[in-house]
Amino acid sequence: PVVGPDEVLVKIHASGICHSDINYRDGVGKVGRLPVTLGHEIAGVVTEKGERVREIGIGDRVVIHYVMSCGQCRYCKSDRETYCEKYQMIGKDLDGGFAEYVKVPASNALRLPETIAFDHAAIMGCAVSTAFHALRRARARREDTIAIYGAGGLGVHAVQLSSRIIEASNIIAVDVVEEKLRHAKRLGARDVVNPNQEDVVERIREITDGLGADVVIDFVGRKRTVENALACAGKGGRVVLVGISLEELHISPYSTIIGKEIEMVGVNDHLKSELRQLIEFSSSGRIDLSTSVTNKVRLEDVNSGIQILEGNIGNPLRIVVAQ
Repeated sequence: PVVGPDEVLVKIHASGICHSDINYRDGVGKVGRLPVTLGHEIAGVVTEKGERVREIGIGDRVVIHYVMSCGQCRYCKSDRETYCEKYQMIGKDLDGGFAEYVKVPASNALRLPETIAFDHAAIMGCAVSTAFHALRRARARREDTIAIYGAGGLGVHAVQLSSRIIEASNIIAVDVVEEKLRHAKRLGARDVVNPNQEDVVERIREITDGLGADVVIDFVGRKRTVENALACAGKGGRVVLVGISLEELHISPYSTIIGKEIEMVGVNDHLKSELRQLIEFSSSGRIDLSTSVTNKVRLEDVNSGIQILEGNIGNPLRIVVAQ
């Protein structure tokens, strides 16, 4: 690709495979145009830069912030670029990371220290940052009981961030896969619940002495998990929806939300400022992503990687295309 005056060309070293890529392929989430190259978790090295680019140099290691925003609308000016009136997404609306090179605005390339591996940086670009954004949208505090539905590629990072950054001690992980629950325990979950073995709402009520959870984050997005998330939230609880589904939800407003003054919050993407914070957390050792990437595939095998994620073969957390 030919770079414009404010753009950089990045040689891709790692690109994460996300469930969103499957959704875009299947039409659950609409892409901006076809054909388009998917892949939005991207890290690599700058090989070319435009004539007006000053903050990034050739040879710099970078991670890509995939949200393209105008910087001028009311949302961008209030640090809410995910609502930008001209929003575009690298890897959905514009060509992304399942390639050898990608062209992006220089403002979307954040410099990486040498201490952060490319595969760790790539997943920070979505899996970790979206989990962090969910916790921030939930206004999670160290004294909160935090229940996390789905201990997969996003959920395990929400567990670790809750433990290491929020410094919460009452963390509950919910998943149907025992190995994922064991991993969540290692990352800071105090309690784990398998809905295939026990009633998740009753168990969370028991764990919280009948009070319910202060924060519930649903990374699964199925009708049943959303209903359970609302049911296990305590009075004044915050329920955060991250998982994507086309299933319709039917609830009784008073008994489910109004009577308990529950807040329902949607999460879409993350902020560039949050990705910058995660780079600092990782470089300072406050978070550890060494166990996050469970599978690596070559670029020519990207479809095999997608099949592994889609089929949950071997219970993968994050799969990265490594070059």
